[in-house]
Amino acid sequence: MIYLDHAATCPLRKPVWDVMGRLVGDADFNPASVHSPGGRAASVLEEARQVIATALSTKRSDVLFTGGGTQSDNLAVLGFSRAAGPGPRILVSAVEHKAVLEAARRAAAEGAVVEILPVDATGWLDPRTLEERLGGKAEVPTLVSVMWANSEVGTVQSVRDLCEIAHGHGATFHTDAVQACGKVPVSLAEVPADLLTVTAHKLGGPVGIGALVRRGEIPLEPLAYGGSQEKSLWPGTQNPLGAAGFAEAIRLARDEMPESADRWRALRVELEGQLRAAIPDLRVHGEEAPVRLPHLLSVGVEGCDQAALLTALDLAGIAVSAGSACASGAATGSHVLEAMGIRPDGPYAVLRFSFGPSTTAADVETAAMQVARSVERLRGSDA
Repeated sequence: MIYLDHAATCPLRKPVWDVMGRLVGDADFNPASVHSPGGRAASVLEEARQVIATALSTKRSDVLFTGGGTQSDNLAVLGFSRAAGPGPRILVSAVEHKAVLEAARRAAAEGAVVEILPVDATGWLDPRTLEERLGGKAEVPTLVSVMWANSEVGTVQSVRDLCEIAHGHGATFHTDAVQACGKVPVSLAEVPADLLTVTAHKLGGPVGIGALVRRGEIPLEPLAYGGSQEKSLWPGTQNPLGAAGFAEAIRLARDEMPESADRWRALRVELEGQLRAAIPDLRVHGEEAPVRLPHLLSVGVEGCDQAALLTALDLAGIAVSAGSACASGAATGSHVLEAMGIRPDGPYAVLRFSFGPSTTAADVETAAMQVARSVERLRGSDA
């Protein structure tokens, strides 16, 4: 099987597995316990916290471990809204991950004023749009949440400008960097976001652990109660083994990124070229964006059934995702494509290819060939 769905999850990398394996029996204890095994677990947890902080150019005390990106996003958005008191203002882009959008929707039900920021045809949010929406100095607690890079189409946002604008208006800035981390430079020294979401499994780390970076003691209300762990913001027994795996994964990604990004970009260009040659009416989502993630390519094929194409590719040994579940008549399955103005009149199959450390040029060539064959066969069967 050729696995081209690393944007969904990147399989556990061997160096990560090795680090975690060495700690089994030595650090898989409760780090809150006062005995020696608990102390060793606590040391592993804090060492991992420091590695992650260093990778993101922030302080160790800023890193709060959670169960993953979705939980971190919820803590950022709902935690901010509930801590702010009555009537906070929350501005989010139309292409955010559902974790942010649904958390914002819940905040609205609790009294927050939520505004959705439109994007252009590439999925990019013009910083001037945020400037106009914010208006003058914030009169109520205000949160701006814009993801660093989109996980469906790969558009990278102008987060430095957006963060500067938010701060200029007295607003708090949150960015979901889950898909960007390890693919493009993510540094809080360069983009001083107040809140930042990352997770391990997109980097080849373990599933079930992520982090919310909170800088400057931004007020947050916990979403769960019953313990003092993670500054009482994410209570419950911590996961030292998972944290160690997370730390090794982010360290590897940071160290390898300049070379890996160049390699992925070349593979993306090659795959895009081969697909265009075989399918002349292919649509590349976000192709005119100012910056795109190097490892991700999202394409649309008109006149082709989504489920049938994914099934055909799976049977041919190619693992990809849709990045959306587009239906005949409109791209109703993907709020991202809808926000970009992509509303097909008929069947429209979306394929999202995403690369990882193991992806080769041969994988890309085989995938392109199988896509071309499957599309030709499916279009012919519908004729």
